[in-house]
Amino acid sequence: MNDLKRLLFKRSKPVLRAYVPITDKGAGDAPYLWDAYQKGLLKGTDEGMTMEDFAEYLYEVGQQIPDLLIVEDYVKGKLEPVAFIYASHDGWLMEPHVVHFDNCTKKIIYRTWVAFLKKMKRNKNTGACLLRVEKDSVNLANHLEKMGLIEWVGKIWGGRPSGNEYLYSMRCQARRS
Repeated sequence: MNDLKRLLFKRSKPVLRAYVPITDKGAGDAPYLWDAYQKGLLKGTDEGMTMEDFAEYLYEVGQQIPDLLIVEDYVKGKLEPVAFIYASHDGWLMEPHVVHFDNCTKKIIYRTWVAFLKKMKRNKNTGACLLRVEKDSVNLANHLEKMGLIEWVGKIWGGRPSGNEYLYSMRCQARRS
C-alpha cells in the first residue's frame, strides 16, 4: 500500500479548506457551487432556482451544517476546487457526503477521499465516521478499506431506491482513550 500512497501523493496533496460563504466583501465559494448546481451535480436541491434563491439556499445550509469543506486539487497543473464536502455530525458520529465537480478524474476522487478520511481520523471531536455507499461506489470503498482507512460494516438490502446500501465505518481520534 505504501507504493499506492507514494503514487497518489507523489507531487502534491489535495487541500481541504473551510467553505467561504457569501459576504459583503465577495461571493466566496458560491460561484463554484452555482456552477455545480447548474450542471445538476447537487442532488436534492430544488430545480429552477435563480442565483438569488440559490444564494439564500447556501446561506441556510451554511447555518444548519457548520462542517462545510471545499477540496482543491491540481487539474491540468492548476489548483482548482474539485469537490464540496458536507457532513452531518451529532457530536460523536459524522456522516460525510461528497459532491465531486465535473473536473474530477477517478484519481482525484480517490485522493479527495483519502485526504478527507485522514483528516477526520485525527479529529478529536469525532468518535466515528460512517460512510453510506451506493453500489456504483463500492469499488472505491473497497480500495479505501484495503488502505486501512475504513472497515466494512454491512449491507442494507434495498436501503436505497436504486438498490442496496453498503456501510463502512472508521474510528476517529475521540474514540481512542
